Amino acid sequence: MERLSGNQLRQVSEFLLDLYQLRTHEEFTSHVIAALPKITEGEFTSYNEINHRHGSGTFKTDVPGFLKKPEHFGQVLAEEAEHHPILKYFQKTQDGSAVTFSDFMADREFRETLLSREFYQPLQIPRIIGLALRIGSSHSITLARHKNGREFGEHTRTTLNAIRPHLRRALENALAVTQMQNQLTAMNQVLEEGQQALISVTKEGRIRFITPSAQRLLKQYDFHAQAGFNQLPTRLKDWLTHSQLQLDRSDDVISELQPLLVQGELGCLTIRLIVKDSHYLLMLEERQAAPVAKVFEAFGLSTRESEILSWVSQGKTNPEIGMILGISRRTVQKHLERIYIKLGVENRTAAAMVAGTTQSIGR
Repeated sequence: MERLSGNQLRQVSEFLLDLYQLRTHEEFTSHVIAALPKITEGEFTSYNEINHRHGSGTFKTDVPGFLKKPEHFGQVLAEEAEHHPILKYFQKTQDGSAVTFSDFMADREFRETLLSREFYQPLQIPRIIGLALRIGSSHSITLARHKNGREFGEHTRTTLNAIRPHLRRALENALAVTQMQNQLTAMNQVLEEGQQALISVTKEGRIRFITPSAQRLLKQYDFHAQAGFNQLPTRLKDWLTHSQLQLDRSDDVISELQPLLVQGELGCLTIRLIVKDSHYLLMLEERQAAPVAKVFEAFGLSTRESEILSWVSQGKTNPEIGMILGISRRTVQKHLERIYIKLGVENRTAAAMVAGTTQSIGR
């Protein structure tokens, strides 16, 4: 593996510092497509999402008007995914490290393939180096740099492999931000209703604001507050300091920013750090173990309805149940209306009482 020069390391470090800014999924893809040319060779960048199950795909580039039929080429890429040498390698090895076509076959051999004739030749893309951000049997996400002329140099492969763990983490952060925005119409509504667990802090760990949901989760997972109401708990502050030290490193490529995982009696708490200018936003997400719901099958409830009734019996609100199950509060309410009919009750309280009694008998 070729070593990066001091100047290349500085460029990569600057790229990574900007990568962890607060962004939605759409903003993340646009940023990465625009920023990769600053640290890698090539003429343009593509972001590719492929749904293997439905045979559809998205092909996004940084060249305006490059694709006159983006849906067509996205579909061609998805349909030929199983014959794509790079995608086949990713699926077979589950290794998303940067590779080129020449790693698998000669140029002449590749030009004779249907994939080349239907996709790469019409788009005039002779050279490509790609990496995977997600590899799955049903859904894959890849990034690629394209160029004419000579093959990509090894320093480009080294750079892409160095930033890949960070790209994957930043993608997860962006997807989490997008999910949050989809669940609530705006950040103001989030703060007003207090359902999303967020903490805004300074670099030193001083709390700017904290939502009620975040306060509840910190207490539930035994994060004991320091002396002074506006300071992060010691364990959380130490994690923030460690993450900040990683971001401040300039002598080498920084390590992947890991979320803080805290195991509790009823689930697991994930805390992510999102940097926004001089602000630091902590996003808290709880994954709870679903309570036993099979006892409700006698009432003719579906699996989803049984899950919702189980959470209702534990005193969870519709927004909280929606956050746990990854659905909207309106969908929760629609399920509850059907649950009331099947149980022969009129309201939430009565349904919770039936659930409690049924669970007690079922033990």
